Amino acid sequence: MSISLNGFNIELSAQTFKVYVQDLPNNKEVKAFREALGDEWFFHWREGTLYGIPKITTPQKPFGQPEDLVCNQHLQLLASCISELLPVIFSQYDPLKRRPFIFLARRKELISILINTIKDLPDIISSFKIFPKYILEPKIIALHNNEVGIGLFLRLKTNWQIQASLSSLQHEGVELQDLYVVRRHCVPGQRRLVGRIERLSQQIVYLSESFDQISSIHEEEVWLEGSKVSFSRCLKVILGNQYKHFESARNDQESQLLVGPALDTTLTEMQAFLVKKSPLHIAPDLQGTIGSRIEAINTHEYQSVITASPIEYCFDAARTKRSSFAWIGIDKYGPFSRENFSKKTPEIIVFFPDTAQGAVENFLRALRDGISIKKKETDEYDNVEWKETSRYTGGFAKIFGLVNPKFTLQSIPWFKNTQNPPATIYRETIEQTLTNREVMPDVAIVVLLDSHAWLPDSENPYLHSKALLLMAGISVQEARLTTISQPNKDLQYILQNLTVALYAKLNGLPWTVDHDLTIHDELVIGIGTCELSGSRFMKRQRFVGITTVFRGDGNYLLGNLSKECTYDEYPNVLRNSTLSILQEIKNRNDWQPGDTVRLVFHAARPLKDVEVANIIAECVAQVGSEQNVEFAFLTISHDHPFIVLDKSQRGIGKNGLCKGIYAPERGMILQLGRYTRLLSTNSPKLIKRPNSPLPTPLLINLHPRSTYYDLTYLSEQVLKFTSLSWKSLLPASDPVTIYYSVLIAGLLARLKNVRGWSPEMLNIRLRASKWFL
Repeated sequence: MSISLNGFNIELSAQTFKVYVQDLPNNKEVKAFREALGDEWFFHWREGTLYGIPKITTPQKPFGQPEDLVCNQHLQLLASCISELLPVIFSQYDPLKRRPFIFLARRKELISILINTIKDLPDIISSFKIFPKYILEPKIIALHNNEVGIGLFLRLKTNWQIQASLSSLQHEGVELQDLYVVRRHCVPGQRRLVGRIERLSQQIVYLSESFDQISSIHEEEVWLEGSKVSFSRCLKVILGNQYKHFESARNDQESQLLVGPALDTTLTEMQAFLVKKSPLHIAPDLQGTIGSRIEAINTHEYQSVITASPIEYCFDAARTKRSSFAWIGIDKYGPFSRENFSKKTPEIIVFFPDTAQGAVENFLRALRDGISIKKKETDEYDNVEWKETSRYTGGFAKIFGLVNPKFTLQSIPWFKNTQNPPATIYRETIEQTLTNREVMPDVAIVVLLDSHAWLPDSENPYLHSKALLLMAGISVQEARLTTISQPNKDLQYILQNLTVALYAKLNGLPWTVDHDLTIHDELVIGIGTCELSGSRFMKRQRFVGITTVFRGDGNYLLGNLSKECTYDEYPNVLRNSTLSILQEIKNRNDWQPGDTVRLVFHAARPLKDVEVANIIAECVAQVGSEQNVEFAFLTISHDHPFIVLDKSQRGIGKNGLCKGIYAPERGMILQLGRYTRLLSTNSPKLIKRPNSPLPTPLLINLHPRSTYYDLTYLSEQVLKFTSLSWKSLLPASDPVTIYYSVLIAGLLARLKNVRGWSPEMLNIRLRASKWFL
């Protein structure tokens, strides 16, 4: 391995430096100091102390008392100073943001390249812009044992802009309603996002939602927000049949910036530029020099990079039936819960539009009985043999150990009702069907026409169907008509994924992972939140806490939704919900006094200013007062400035193209600091296309209040939990503790738009169901 990061070492010229300090308990008072002295002093507040570093040799405005500080003990202060210097180093660029420092390329713009390569594009396309976006951020790192330092990290993304007037877009036929507008020019302290478009009339933009209660604004003050949604809606109308070709070319251009070799070249160029700008004058008596690229090097004394063992999927409680691949294991052994599955003869009700009955019947036949795909082979004696090559041969019952599963077909009368809203027709049919039944089905499949799948949430027949069925305690699987009508060579893989999700929604366990339990009990608990308003402009959002609970081997125990609450109420709601869940698990798993229990919590980005880890730690101490509790709280996220390059990885070639060049192998764990690790959950094999960007690793951070500190074990556990998603046979990029919360949050936010929806049943009949897959 030749592992490097997307950053550069900053070498300091001295071990100490002089600052001026003043006690300042309230950090809200820092603003006054910056306004009065900011032209001569740089200020940084930390834990009740305001630090000042003079920007000029002899400041005329005095501040604080001088003090000599040790560099390695105040790296956060030095990193803040370096952030302050970046706009000066890149003074020829207008910053989009100062922290982290973000600026746009000036000489390269991707749409202009496409205009020169694709013929006959409309003139208005030149008003669409995609610029390379550079993000620079100093960070404290400790790759080698306790050797702490500062690195300057570079990320490369893209910035999308639409500089056409709204009138010209409307003239082209673009539907502007519900898109967002941003200010063309902002004064300091002003928000760029203005509001959501209701309509455009005589150059006045009327807004349905906005900040600061703005009801309208002149179109010359705003542009359409350069989001991918806006680009897609505009360009599909403007380009028509050219759109797919244009989008493919745009994607290729963007990939030339973001794939491994391109990023490596950009890093080399940025390093050369920064070296010329060195040294950085951090303080009057301290300089910083841009050094080499940051590399993770293993020595005989210390390993900074390790590779976790490959994941093995398990299909029995004794862990004797194993496979390196999920479907091969299920096909050979059956699912993990095959022996004790309680719904051996489930009823699966299928709702479908009556115009698609033939396609649905063919699909269900393949689902039930399997698919046969024969390949002709001839041996050396010219004997012909037809070899079975299908990856879905046995059918649902045989593969998953079921006995005579019943498929009940219920048509939706669409043929004679095409003028009516499809959501209404689906809703009325499902309501009538459920009313007429004494025994509810175990799970439902809802088939949609593709034109219905993209309707807004409030009109979407699948969401209306899902809401009704979930409130009746029935999990639902979506199936689009074009998906289930694929030829057998594609349908075999679709059925693999669909049947795994369907079995999980029946409360089955398709597989778990290898887990050597050396203590009485181990639980892995995901903590997430869902914002319910759906608005970008509401100041006081409403939240629901989401908790998912797993055994250490990935066995899904339950999911829980807290009551809906405000931001201010959330800490107490989280505390009460966590106490209730832990007490329930304690009773269910029969924790005895003196038992050793390990509780590992996974959270994505907690709400701002809410000390989630402290709340969880207090709950653990209260419920586990009689047990020896090993407690770990991990924050896990892809949202960070770090990218890992493996220069020894040459990629995987196919048809003359290579994918995954410089991408680390799955399972690579890199120490970033005492409490932090980077984990690669992707790999060259899992990367789908040659133009896919270099994957971002997971950043794992262990909270200091934890009492279990083995970050290698915890990182390997996170990796195992990426293999526990039953939404697909492929590993997820996040552990299911995070991924499932995201799926739940997304569905809750959408279902809130359905009339009459109530989530109460999710905490009752569907608590152990994976209804969200």
